[in-house]
Amino acid sequence: MKKRSLAIVTLVILALAVPVQMLAQQSKAEKEVRAVIEESRQAQLKGGAEGAAILEKSFADDYTRIMTDGRIFNKTQTLDNFRAGKTKYESFEISDLKIRIYGNTAVAIAFAKTTGTTYSVATSPTGVRLTQVLVKRNGKWQAVLTQTTRLAS
Repeated sequence: MKKRSLAIVTLVILALAVPVQMLAQQSKAEKEVRAVIEESRQAQLKGGAEGAAILEKSFADDYTRIMTDGRIFNKTQTLDNFRAGKTKYESFEISDLKIRIYGNTAVAIAFAKTTGTTYSVATSPTGVRLTQVLVKRNGKWQAVLTQTTRLAS
């Protein structure tokens, strides 16, 4: 009876230890992703060549940006827009950020409110729902996709 009880207790401890370790890893990954998102937000506020240089590291080579009107831009087009001043923000606030980690992939969903211009068009006064997919490659998280959805006024 004692051996059986000891075996059950051991199994319970092992069963609890694995999820705790997984949570710790996810917590670290989530912090890393949050840092990349914040760095990208700050770079977009800086704009111009300085902001584009930071974003170049934050965006994967195969990065795609889908705008609220359905237009699609790749990494080069996105960075060129910042360098040319066609995308310039006076303010850029992110709230309600939720991050899910799936191994080396992260999905971030948030509410973003900006003032300024995006691809030479005034930003939405009601804000947008922002979805971003990031992938960890060579130990570094990079955005591979950003999509914005305009909210009803």
